[in-house]
Amino acid sequence: MKSLRARLAEAGYIGEVSFSPNLNRAEKIAFLQALDVFSVPAHYGEAFGLYLLEAMAAGVPVVQPRTAAFPEIIAATGGGVLCEPNDPKALASAIEELLLDPARANALGDAARKSVSEKFNAETMAHRTLDAFSSVTGPK
Repeated sequence: MKSLRARLAEAGYIGEVSFSPNLNRAEKIAFLQALDVFSVPAHYGEAFGLYLLEAMAAGVPVVQPRTAAFPEIIAATGGGVLCEPNDPKALASAIEELLLDPARANALGDAARKSVSEKFNAETMAHRTLDAFSSVTGPK
């Protein structure tokens, strides 16, 4: 984190960012609900991306690279848009499009919130997990 702070300071942007480590649940929800768009353009093969579901549950549309599990999550929720991976201009463009079209961003955020609430709640996830186990082990 020190190196990131130093790089931001050197570039003249340290006053434009804040660091908030170890947020409690209420603080995290408040932080997410204050966002217009959420993006974590990971370069590695993200297996799931729980942070996307957390942002979507808060009604925030996401912009993610078309890689790893991101296309599947966005397809399952309808809560965001994809951009080309490892392309900062494509990422910036996709974010800008949502920022300049609040009606679309709100529609994606609403779809995200609804979908996460219906498809990724604890009860649904428990049933799906049991179904997956049953498909391998057979009914008991």
